[in-house]
Amino acid sequence: MKKLISLISVLLFSTAAQATPISSGLIIEGTTFSSNNAFQFFNDSTEGEKITSITWDLSPIGAFFDSTDTSPGLSSSPLTLGASSSVGHIFPTNNALNGSSILTISFTDFDAGEFFTFGVDTDFLSDPDAVGLNGDQFFGATALAIFSDGSQRFGTYAPTNVAGFGSEVSIVGAVTVPEPASILMLGLALCGLGVSRKRKA
Repeated sequence: MKKLISLISVLLFSTAAQATPISSGLIIEGTTFSSNNAFQFFNDSTEGEKITSITWDLSPIGAFFDSTDTSPGLSSSPLTLGASSSVGHIFPTNNALNGSSILTISFTDFDAGEFFTFGVDTDFLSDPDAVGLNGDQFFGATALAIFSDGSQRFGTYAPTNVAGFGSEVSIVGAVTVPEPASILMLGLALCGLGVSRKRKA
């Protein structure tokens, strides 16, 4: 029986670790100014996980989200939804986002096979009143997707040939953050092995 308990614990842990959600896309084409589809994201999960949030970070390239006509940029365009699946998106307010280098959008129903597009103005801190960044100026910015199973995928924007220009971040195969359930199963497995050794001793 003690061997069976240990084996079951290990198998449960292994099963939890096999989930491999895959996402790619996040294509940025053209300027982000007055656009509702500059940012594109596709949930290509092979395990059926939902995306619960996506976080963009422009600080590596010295840029910010310019969502209101107040400092640091006086010429802006707000968060605007583009053609998308019904993913239950939750935008932050434009006032809260303005001037920040980080944008997090949450989702209540972003299933595998669905897509999401939106727009918001972005500018370099060194030139806050320019007419938005172009797709090929995002190289080095990052994006993080969190899935319904607790795993995370992280990627950095790189050049893409989609439409002949722009940038894309591929977050396939990044490190998965262990889920609490997985950690618990690992603890049970180690516990089972410990009991087994103690009894043999």
